Amino acid sequence: MNIDDSIQESLPAVLTIAGSDSSGGAGIQADLKTFMAHSTYGLSVITAITAQNTQAVHSAIRVSPDMVAQQMSVVMSDIDVRAAKTGMLADAEVIEAVATSWQRALEIRGTAIPLVVDPVMVSTSGTRLLDAEALTTLREKLLPLATIVTPNLREAEALLNMAPHAIDSVNAMRQAAAQISSQFDVNVTIVKGGHLQPTDSGTVIDVVYERASDNFTQVSSARIDSANTHGTGCTLSAAIAANLAKDLSIADAVRNGIRYVNEAIQTSYKVGRGAGPVNHAYALCTMPIVRPTLYNPHPFTQYLKDNSSKLWQQYTQHSFVRQAAAGTLSTHVFVHYLKQDYAYLKHYARATALAAFKSDSLKEVSVLVDAMQACVRESKLHVEMCAQWGVSRADMEMEQESWSSVAYTRYIIDRGMAGDVLELLVAMYPCLLGYGEAARIAANDPKTLRQGNPFWPWINAYACADFQAAVAQGRQVIEDLVSRDILGPQRLKRLVTTFCETTSLEIKFWDSALDING
Repeated sequence: MNIDDSIQESLPAVLTIAGSDSSGGAGIQADLKTFMAHSTYGLSVITAITAQNTQAVHSAIRVSPDMVAQQMSVVMSDIDVRAAKTGMLADAEVIEAVATSWQRALEIRGTAIPLVVDPVMVSTSGTRLLDAEALTTLREKLLPLATIVTPNLREAEALLNMAPHAIDSVNAMRQAAAQISSQFDVNVTIVKGGHLQPTDSGTVIDVVYERASDNFTQVSSARIDSANTHGTGCTLSAAIAANLAKDLSIADAVRNGIRYVNEAIQTSYKVGRGAGPVNHAYALCTMPIVRPTLYNPHPFTQYLKDNSSKLWQQYTQHSFVRQAAAGTLSTHVFVHYLKQDYAYLKHYARATALAAFKSDSLKEVSVLVDAMQACVRESKLHVEMCAQWGVSRADMEMEQESWSSVAYTRYIIDRGMAGDVLELLVAMYPCLLGYGEAARIAANDPKTLRQGNPFWPWINAYACADFQAAVAQGRQVIEDLVSRDILGPQRLKRLVTTFCETTSLEIKFWDSALDING
């Protein structure tokens, strides 16, 4: 059996440099679970071993600095580490060993590797994990190597030598984030607001500061009333590192990481008698979308179709297409459809341009530019077909847009304005995927009339190799986006709903054409 190379391509490797948590909720245990949930391959360098449970850290011993350095050296000399994070680093000597080993690895590699530093100082149960000497070494040796640093309020205060609880507002968080980035030469600082006094809005605000652009972003999440928050800091930094390893932009890596932690808290369950862990595996447990296989090469697409009930079959085997394939469709109906679809294509091209604007991948932008050009070619086909029935381009331009077209195109644009690039592309997906599939079904049907059928060129335009290649290209963009995302239950449900609603609007679009004959 031949296995496609793309299916067997290695997962991006992510390294955690942190302590071991015997209760499994934080430290390297939390990090490795998070890496797996993000479809990355986890590596670990253990800096300390703790005896702890959900109630307290009972004791801890550090791993020798030499052993820490050896772990980093042997792992990074063999495996292509795409991103890394640090957590509990025990003491000044271990921090020094980590910083020196990291610099040496980068010199050997010759390329930068994103490093997320979680400045772990106090455990969730309140145990102090870093002394004054270690804090100084962290500031001077490790922070300047970081791509992103992720302190909570108390850690930000310690880094800046501020009094406890001095950071007591979002504005103070913004000032602290900018000061940390400036003082320690860190590109991005995230000051986490989970410990900020709750407000009436019921939200948690995390402040993200990007020094290069002097830009602040506030990410709001629902505040979850849960005791199961052990290891949230470890989990967030691990999620961000995993996202960076998958080539997400820093903004998307952070935003997706925050969402992952929030949903992991929402889906957590009781472990032990103290502060329990989040549910790192919630996405794996609730999202039946696996990696591509020989038998299911496009798992997200298949999931959407499987969960669109009978709509997808109704759409791809619509009476409009069946009548066109049989040559029995009314010319009047077909011309009406072509005029309306001509108007629709303009909006579809606008939506494609919006998707390109929202994308931060040049590869995706290139595909979307091709899709816009395909809209132009498709509109020319409509003009040519209408011409044989005496309808000019000017006539098509003056045609009033039907309510079914208005509802459909405005829905897509609204999804694009409200959501991210994946939500917009899923809204547009039924048009691309469905036309390709409906045309392929008709073209493969022996009952389809080709000779003397005025509608065959229309079917063939979507069944031909060029359009099928465009379908494959668009499908791969969506599958790639999903592979880099974490689709929790709520987000997945929203995407399925969007897909079903636009599929229903496609059906109504063809229904409205047939309805003009009464």
